[in-house]
This record gives sequence, C-alpha cells and structure tokens, in this order.
Amino acid sequence: MSFDFIEKRPAPDDQVIWYPFAENNAFSPSWWDYRSLDGDKSYTFLEVRQGGAEVARIELDPDVMIDHYLKTPELGNSALEIELIEVAESQRRRGVGTKIIQGLVSRYPDRRLLAFSEGAEDFWASLGWTRYDHPEGPQLNRPLFIQPAAGV
Repeated sequence: MSFDFIEKRPAPDDQVIWYPFAENNAFSPSWWDYRSLDGDKSYTFLEVRQGGAEVARIELDPDVMIDHYLKTPELGNSALEIELIEVAESQRRRGVGTKIIQGLVSRYPDRRLLAFSEGAEDFWASLGWTRYDHPEGPQLNRPLFIQPAAGV
C-alpha cells in the first residue's frame, strides 16, 4: 500500500475563509468544509491519495497542550497532534488507517504523534500507542494517545 501525502495550503488570495478539500461524499462534510483564516495558521492539512484516489484526510496541529493529562511524557516541541483523521468510507476496516499512520510516522521522524480519541480508542491502542486519561475522567475529556518513543 503506497500513499501520496499532499499538503494543502491556502492560496495567497484566500482572505477570510478557505476550503482545503474538494467536496467528496466519502468524508464527513462538517469536519472538512472550510477553515477561517483569521486565526492561527499553524495547522497542516494533508490529502492522502492511493492510486490517484483520495482515501483519507488529516489535520495536524503543532500547538499541543497535554500537561493537564496524568503522567504524560515531556514532549516539548516534538509533539504533533493528529487533530482530525478520516479514512474514506469505502476504505475503512481494510488496514488503510494503520498504514497512513505509519506513513505519518515516516513523514515526521523527529516528531511524537498524538491524538485525542473520540470513540476510536481500540484503533489507537492497536497501534501500540499509550493511553493517558484526564484527571477529571472520561465523561468530560477525551482519552489521549501518544506514539511510543523511537526505539521503544
């Protein structure tokens, strides 16, 4: 399984609202419809293609705050959050998500990837990522999963 990761950037003439992805019914439109350009622009959007077809979308955020979670490792500037990831409906349950995460690990070798899970705890755990919980419990806070350190 070979993937192409295509970084999406606003055009110079995009002033207030930016549409990073073309319409595609295989993805949740409310997640990917548009972004405001008034605020922070540090995030990265990736379109993932396989054989020319779009199979996933990813939003990455380098501004990560995890200190309020219990016993998290000190990651400093190496932390890179997978803010959102979605695999196209037709590609789910086929190992695509796992291969894409492996591709992200290769693409960002000097970073420690992490994700706050919304119902995909089994997926993140299957990758061997460590779970961290918020001291107030799961009813109000999503569990945090962090990629193992290199060499572990």
